[in-house]
Amino acid sequence: MNRLFVVILMVVSLVFGIVGCGESNDGQPKLIEDPKVIDNPEVVEESKQVGEFEVTIQVKKDKQLAVMATVTYVGDKNEIDIYHGGSIFFFNIYQKDGDFEYIGAMNQPLITTTLIRNEPHTVAYTGPELERLKPGTYEFEAVANFATNIENIIDSNFNVPVSTIVKID
Repeated sequence: MNRLFVVILMVVSLVFGIVGCGESNDGQPKLIEDPKVIDNPEVVEESKQVGEFEVTIQVKKDKQLAVMATVTYVGDKNEIDIYHGGSIFFFNIYQKDGDFEYIGAMNQPLITTTLIRNEPHTVAYTGPELERLKPGTYEFEAVANFATNIENIIDSNFNVPVSTIVKID
């Protein structure tokens, strides 16, 4: 069963990698007028709840840019085990007014993480791409990808994307 999950993760990673190499159909960056674009806050956060899990992305703008994602179990049990690749999250970055795009991938084996009810489990994005971002408008996305049943990973899989848009000066 673990091999099946690893194979599925590898296929998903390959698909994300191939899709991430593309551009828009006309080759031009897409400009957006989105009310969710935040010009100059210190902290920007978006959350989404799916079933018994709440997923949040947080972008902190200070002297250095910091991107973090959390998953919180909000169900009835005291704790729950989840099963995932090297990280619970894929982190993606899309420049909305340019052509920069980073699509995250995982290449590590199946890992088990125990989530305690109502206690956020935080993962920070530590990739060098944050230092290379030029001024512009960016969508930061965290995709939580995990399963809740090791015996039936496919049917108990959660894939929860959450994103926020930030303007970097």
